[in-house]
Amino acid sequence: MLKKSLIRIKILIVFSIVISCENQKQNLKLPSIFSDNMVLQQKTNVSFWGFSNSKETITINPSWGKSKCVISNNEGEWELKIKTPEAGGPYKIEVKSENQTVTYNDVLIGEVWIASGQSNMGMRLSDGIENQDEEIKNANYNDIRFFSVLEDLTGNSIKNQNWLKTTPENAEKYSAAAYFFARKLHNELDVPIGIISSSWGGTKVESWISNKKLKQFKDLINKNLPKNTEQKLIDIERVRYNDSIANLNKSKLGISTFNLPEPYFLWNENMVWNIDLWEKYSYDWTELDLNDFEFKNSHYDDSLWDFVPKSFNKSNSLKLNNIFQAKENTISSGIIWFRTKVLVDNLNTDYSFYLEKGIDHIDQTFFNGQLIGNTFSIDGKRNYTIPKNLLKIGENSIAIRITNLGGDGGFNSPVIIKNNSSSDTISFENFKFKHHAFITNGSSVLVHNYPFNELVQDYDIIEKKLYRGYVINSPYGNSISFEKMLRPVIPYTIKGAIWYQGESNVENYNEYQELFSGMIEDWREIWGYNFPFYYTQIAPAIYGENHLSHHLRDSQRKTLEFTSNTGMAILMDIGEKDNVHAKNKQDVGKRLALLALKNDYNFDIVPSGPLYKSHVNYNNYIVIDFDYKGSGLCLKGDSKDFEIAGIDEVFYNASAKIIGDKLIVSSKCVINPKHVRYGWKNWVVGSLFNKEGLPASSFNSLN
Repeated sequence: MLKKSLIRIKILIVFSIVISCENQKQNLKLPSIFSDNMVLQQKTNVSFWGFSNSKETITINPSWGKSKCVISNNEGEWELKIKTPEAGGPYKIEVKSENQTVTYNDVLIGEVWIASGQSNMGMRLSDGIENQDEEIKNANYNDIRFFSVLEDLTGNSIKNQNWLKTTPENAEKYSAAAYFFARKLHNELDVPIGIISSSWGGTKVESWISNKKLKQFKDLINKNLPKNTEQKLIDIERVRYNDSIANLNKSKLGISTFNLPEPYFLWNENMVWNIDLWEKYSYDWTELDLNDFEFKNSHYDDSLWDFVPKSFNKSNSLKLNNIFQAKENTISSGIIWFRTKVLVDNLNTDYSFYLEKGIDHIDQTFFNGQLIGNTFSIDGKRNYTIPKNLLKIGENSIAIRITNLGGDGGFNSPVIIKNNSSSDTISFENFKFKHHAFITNGSSVLVHNYPFNELVQDYDIIEKKLYRGYVINSPYGNSISFEKMLRPVIPYTIKGAIWYQGESNVENYNEYQELFSGMIEDWREIWGYNFPFYYTQIAPAIYGENHLSHHLRDSQRKTLEFTSNTGMAILMDIGEKDNVHAKNKQDVGKRLALLALKNDYNFDIVPSGPLYKSHVNYNNYIVIDFDYKGSGLCLKGDSKDFEIAGIDEVFYNASAKIIGDKLIVSSKCVINPKHVRYGWKNWVVGSLFNKEGLPASSFNSLN
């Protein structure tokens, strides 16, 4: 018995040793921002951090210098700063615990910048930018490297990310604006450039501010803030709270609450970096039951549905905000069904459902009750094959469920049914439609049964009656982007930040300057130092009848006055009238780089276009002075975007001319001018530049 016991003890000891070894393999862990090919900021103390066993000695051994140690705390957390040399490499770094070693190879030392914002910063090299194919072909820079935080609120995808070298294959996934910024810096400085890219289309500045900081702006925003700044943004208490809100909407208003599939939001499949997630979850969208499955059936009685207004018969697109009388951010964001009938007279040919420019954002398309297509894409074409076994002679039904997550949504081009020999365009006025659900907070679906007329006439009343919960899985909620897209890379040491955002804040332009300045301050406080922050002024475009983007541009201009160590890249000359996603990302990146080259790398250059400084009133004209005049002012094209006003503040078009280094504006309609403005409208093509070719910002002296 003793022998057997000893054997058993030995077996147990060996087993425990094996388990212990397995556990030790998991002891040392660093965030994925640390990987082979990474770039570290030169000539400073860079942060390394991670997890290990409690009270364990962690040693970092860089190949360029001395080792350094730290002891983890009781929770196994540790952070250590390592001094870096001048730009160069490649180097190797070893991170050791008492039982494990992690090695990083091909590490470069250079300049590291974070690039963030909404869709214009997220727009990739492969997303239809100017000279796209040539730019991708030539994107071959070993010393320019990217780390991309993917659009994923779960936090799972970032765990598998790593730093990538710039090759044509990798570069097509990069932020175009950030790439051109990095390329300009690299070409001028001749040092490695690292870009940490973290953006999400459609996000407001409020989403990128921490909860702690947002509490300072409670009077500026109408959304609820978490009571405890330390609580996680997604937790069981908030889910329970939202459940109670759903019960209220059901009992008081008869509205049922549903949740969109996870992940609820993905960009155009040609844009999104984690498109594999759409493939993974696309089935969930087709199975999403919003008490609407019957709408797809060929024999469903839609007699109470409304036809699309005849005024859209000749339109090349059908935007939902037009149907709902320009309430684009309210009614048109949601679930809208469309139904129509088509005649088929030949069963021996292949048919397809086709839209050249696609549907915004998501569609499930049914033919005679059967699913023929399911796509998440803002503008990707739809080309769905209609199986022959679904066809029947005579009337056939088409039903389309459109899920619009924000903006105007709808059909971006005509609906075409075609076969091998012919094609027929379905007039929009032949479609019947039903608004089926609101989308609140970007993720909660509120299914209702309001008739069209009541919905349009009384929406403001309906909207006020809705009970709202917390945002739990939307990038559009307060602090969500900060927590999910930025927090994972803090405190990785950066030189500075570049930013392209503002389009989603056009409606609350009055608060933007204070919120934006607060966000910059917030980031600097959390990183622990006053790094440079350079941003783009949004480009002119038609943002909507009620959207005053020139006011937002002015808020961005005034941010320069209120927030130190900042710079603004002006885009008054590269906007596109009907497209807020201007294709010229080369100049965006270049102009951001000019600011850095001047302010941070001491280049003797003009970094910005003219910025309004002051004006002097005379009897019948105004003299305007500017900062950043460079080697002189110049006017290009038709300079009709200057206006002046008298004491009554009524503005009239004014003519402009340059005398010396000043601009003179006048109008026969204004005898004693007091005020002046330039480019004060949504859509404008910049006409005022300095001789270095950089455009002037719009401005209004009344502001």
